[in-house]
Amino acid sequence: MQTQDLAYQDTKFTLDTYFLDPIADFETQVERPLAIICPGGAFRFQSDREAQPIAMQFNAAGMHALVLHYQLFDGDTPVYPLALQEMATTLNWLKSQKENHHIDLNKVVLIGFSAGSQIVANFNSIMLDPEQREKIFTDELTVEPAANILSYPVIDMTLGWPKDEDWAMKISPDIYYWQAQEHLTDHGKPTFIWQTVTDQAVPVMNSIIYAQKMDLLGIPYEMHLFGSGSHGLSMATYVTQNPGNEANLNSNDAKWWELCLNWLKLQKILPKF
Repeated sequence: MQTQDLAYQDTKFTLDTYFLDPIADFETQVERPLAIICPGGAFRFQSDREAQPIAMQFNAAGMHALVLHYQLFDGDTPVYPLALQEMATTLNWLKSQKENHHIDLNKVVLIGFSAGSQIVANFNSIMLDPEQREKIFTDELTVEPAANILSYPVIDMTLGWPKDEDWAMKISPDIYYWQAQEHLTDHGKPTFIWQTVTDQAVPVMNSIIYAQKMDLLGIPYEMHLFGSGSHGLSMATYVTQNPGNEANLNSNDAKWWELCLNWLKLQKILPKF
């Protein structure tokens, strides 16, 4: 892992990069897909359980990975729109890295967990629509994601998370950014969604309303709602278990990763074999 510092205007932010090395004995190097990961953490912090372990899973599947340390509420600066501008800056930066790291820029995937998923959903809704994007990001978006993965996502901040409206106002004093589904257009990309119906922190209706809007717009999606399990599962295996916390383990919910890989193959982001 290496750290990369980027900036949007005067604001600096950081990426953790997990680029796969070229295979020396290949006569022709493979251009590989890439995942940009937005960990959760209620916009207060970013969970390590949803960072490096997820990046390493993508590496094992043959994909480059980045962890985006997006804007959190720091007591002064709200999350939005800066987090979306940082994502756009990251995507544009990838173009300069294409040759160095053999990146397939047509196969970039955004993946979010919990609060990080709202950044991905809002990006899919707002930043891929040129008319909405130009209001907050005046540069051209030279690289667009091909697909999204939403893991127990916050979509609509009026649906039960956060419970405190004051915290929502700190995340974004502009309520435009509160409801990602409201701004989704047919510019949105195919999306994989998973959550548990017993999620105690983020109501499952968040996933349902985003899938419903995608369905209305004819955007391809796949959604898996598991019958039990807590919020913040990450991989739902011992790999991401906080020692002693049995709620981090769920063998049924852990199947989301296999289902996700299969979906990436259906989207032709990963090869079938």
